Amino acid sequence: MQVILKKDVQNLGEAGEVVSVKDGYARNLLIPRNLAEIATEGALKNREQNLARIQAKQEKLHQEALAKAEAIQNFGQLELTAKAGESGKLFGTITTKKLCEELKEKANIEIDRKTVSLNAPINKVGEFTMLIKLTSKVKTELKVVVTASEIVKESIEETVEENTEA
Repeated sequence: MQVILKKDVQNLGEAGEVVSVKDGYARNLLIPRNLAEIATEGALKNREQNLARIQAKQEKLHQEALAKAEAIQNFGQLELTAKAGESGKLFGTITTKKLCEELKEKANIEIDRKTVSLNAPINKVGEFTMLIKLTSKVKTELKVVVTASEIVKESIEETVEENTEA
């Protein structure tokens, strides 16, 4: 099935492109989420008329993403504190939502949590790198440093279990 993309779709194409996809993918995902429309004759003519407007909008989004990426790079690194055990393991995990909230609070840079990917879960003290995909063409990385705000002594039961397993 031929569809016209209304928005950028990762691993498929950019807004305004005509792409061929399986019928179920178009009917069940792209069209209900308003990411694409069926490429009828009328829609194709409408696309041709609006192509300049679509390209201008895409260019504006690209420039905004570049500015945001530069601001993230200039920020340097994001420093967080969390409650941890003696071994450096955190009580809980620092999520992408928490990272985005901290970035907004500390650097006044607002990003969507869906654009953030981590190479490993943040569940211990240390340095991590988060990849931020602002658009399909604009990506940036930010270093995250996690330190312990409070070191909680681990219980004796856990220590005994670790010694018996070894």
